[in-house]
Amino acid sequence: MSIKLKLTTIRGLILLTGGLIGWGLVQLLDGFLRITLDGRHDPYLSMGFGLGAGFGLVAKLMLPLTTGHRAPFLIKQGLAGLLLGGVLGLLAFALSQALLGFDLPVATSRIASFVLLGTSVGVLIRGLDWNSSKLPLSYPLLGTFGGLLGGVVFESLLLIQADESIPVIGTLAVGFALFICLVPWHVTRARSALRVLNGVQSGEVFLLDQKSAVLGYGETNDFVLRDHREVSIRHAQFLNVPDKCEVRNLSEGGPIQVNFRPVQNQPVKAGDIISVGSAQLQLIRT
Repeated sequence: MSIKLKLTTIRGLILLTGGLIGWGLVQLLDGFLRITLDGRHDPYLSMGFGLGAGFGLVAKLMLPLTTGHRAPFLIKQGLAGLLLGGVLGLLAFALSQALLGFDLPVATSRIASFVLLGTSVGVLIRGLDWNSSKLPLSYPLLGTFGGLLGGVVFESLLLIQADESIPVIGTLAVGFALFICLVPWHVTRARSALRVLNGVQSGEVFLLDQKSAVLGYGETNDFVLRDHREVSIRHAQFLNVPDKCEVRNLSEGGPIQVNFRPVQNQPVKAGDIISVGSAQLQLIRT
């Protein structure tokens, strides 16, 4: 399986899982509110919170799960996504409910809620991606299109047959629409990647899909090197433009070598071996 196909599949499955988690949270929340409030709650708003929390959870984990981050960082990101996604989903569905006051059709209002939900998912994945090699607003914009597509499919399914299974299928359709709009474009645009050659991460591939990527053992880096000697918190920066890549040493004491020769700033090409502390990586074309 090619690198891009593998990453597309993994990230796509993560987003689809968000739909399942979201719908499970909707059911739990509905049951809880039905008991505690004796049914005096708006199921549509609880749906917004549940779906937002589910998709927010996977949105914050989609990239870190494929960039070497450790479990404590993943847990913190997941909890943040769960909370922020729930709040944003609740706001998205509440705003769409407010549109009913302008005499808009119910279907249009519901589609608008999924559009806003998709935008929220795009923001949670990478925010305003000023480090993007193309468009800073790409994730929010593509998330918006994904939400629109998913919302249209969701409403179409309700029009065809309104039974208990349709919302579940519709939620999965929303997850699939977000996957189609968010994942392939960002994965396929990348021209270079780093393959780890040694250590516990041997074989892992870091996709260079941004203009700049920082590597080290710190959890806030784009890529995290685990269990290697002489690797600093922020050790190396990779500057990536079409058909050109350069590595820079960000560490005061930690060595960087290209093809086993010490460097500070050095253009690198496909096949070059980059040593960051005791870690060895190879630049590859994708």
